[in-house]
Amino acid sequence: MKTTKLFASMFLAMALMFSACTNVNDPNDEDITNKLPFSETFETGIGTFTAQSVSGDQVWAFDAVGKYMKVSGYISATKTNVANEDWLISPEINMKDVSAAKLTFDYVTRYFANLSTDATVWVSENYVEGLPATATWTQLTTPVFKNAGSWDLIPSGEISLTAYAGKKIKIAFKYVSTDAKAGTWEVKNFNVEEGEAEVIETIDPVGEGTEASPYNVAAAIQNQSGSKWVSGYIVGYVWSGNQTSYTFSADTCTQATNMLIADSKTETNPDNCMAVQLPSGAIRTGLNLVDTKANLGKSVKLYGALEAYFAKPGLKSVSYYELEGGTTGGTKPVDTSNAIFTESFLANQGAFTIVDVTIPEGGTYTWKWDTYKFMKASAYIGGANKVSEGWLISPAINLTGKSAATLSFEHTGKYFTVNKLTEQVVLVSTNYTSGAPSTATWTTLTIPTWPTGNDWTFVNSGDISLSGVVGQANVRIAYKYSSTTAGAATWEIKNVLVK
Repeated sequence: MKTTKLFASMFLAMALMFSACTNVNDPNDEDITNKLPFSETFETGIGTFTAQSVSGDQVWAFDAVGKYMKVSGYISATKTNVANEDWLISPEINMKDVSAAKLTFDYVTRYFANLSTDATVWVSENYVEGLPATATWTQLTTPVFKNAGSWDLIPSGEISLTAYAGKKIKIAFKYVSTDAKAGTWEVKNFNVEEGEAEVIETIDPVGEGTEASPYNVAAAIQNQSGSKWVSGYIVGYVWSGNQTSYTFSADTCTQATNMLIADSKTETNPDNCMAVQLPSGAIRTGLNLVDTKANLGKSVKLYGALEAYFAKPGLKSVSYYELEGGTTGGTKPVDTSNAIFTESFLANQGAFTIVDVTIPEGGTYTWKWDTYKFMKASAYIGGANKVSEGWLISPAINLTGKSAATLSFEHTGKYFTVNKLTEQVVLVSTNYTSGAPSTATWTTLTIPTWPTGNDWTFVNSGDISLSGVVGQANVRIAYKYSSTTAGAATWEIKNVLVK
């Protein structure tokens, strides 16, 4: 009996020892924390991600309406840009059991100065917590982000993480803004899964947006701001009806108001193309695929405003083109690199002031800024010509220390009367300050080149000498428009330049 009890006691002790040993964490045990697939939709909040602010008051934050993470250095209440650096960092993702992995997410990027530096994705193997500078980070190679023309989410495409297979990593979205430009970045549906990324060949964005170094289409898509030079191949056109459709041919084209350009003449992916608005006149006549089907596949260099068109990155208000083979059309923009004063009227009337001496009957203005990006004067109202007089006057232009200066601008118009040289006039003054133009002395300037008056094609005025006012600090340029019941022209002005 004693022997039986002894064996029972020994068996119980061994069992307890074995049980105690199995409760110790074995370093070879499988770690299933955040193994693949790993996803975070940001549907209800930041999840297990963390936000780190390196500089600036703005941070990555959850947007409860859109149900995504969002950051922007733009303060809408004060319409100011603020310098920031902010990181949105994932929890540790365990890829120890995979030989290939890939990352995808949905995003919106808008109003960035340079997406290639201001919206980037990074990976770290040794980040723990706190500021990103406490760890080593490597920038991931991503498909080119698009500076979109709408707030619709865009898929990132597959981003390879295979270089980090067999490791534990953290992934970060790094946002940068300046006091000159602050974009907005929205991120949703973050996902890391096993498998090799399907890398789609893309053309890198290149160019500076100048005549000598135009943007290619990839760069123009990224940099949707201002008037720039863009080059590409004509690949088709856009049809907008019940839905927007992209046609990569010219054979059946009945749409003369736009065309598509791309970095490859064989491109058929709408995401790699940019729609180009063709204003009536020389631009539309020379480039539309209804009448010039042979242009399909040709290279073209264009000057216009980079902004959304058909809810995507686009090029609008094109004023000049150079087509493969040497054909040109429109008005070539003047080099403003040595400008004393310039005003394009792209966004508004700038620092010019409008003085209405006589508002036409039934109207509210003589001069006004037009959304087609020029200043416009007209007194044709309700099917009748009206009496009017309105002045568009520049701010003070300082010509002290200058021995020579010239004025030029682009203008177009129709319905000019035989009295256009007295009804549409450019004048200069050195003693105007404000209020009625009659309080100052004005000298009429001669405009060398006038538009034909038969279409809306802008022409350059030619150089107008300002030799009579060089050395003066308060030089004002005025565009005086007047009309009578016998005739009321329409006059349009843009790209004023003094150099």
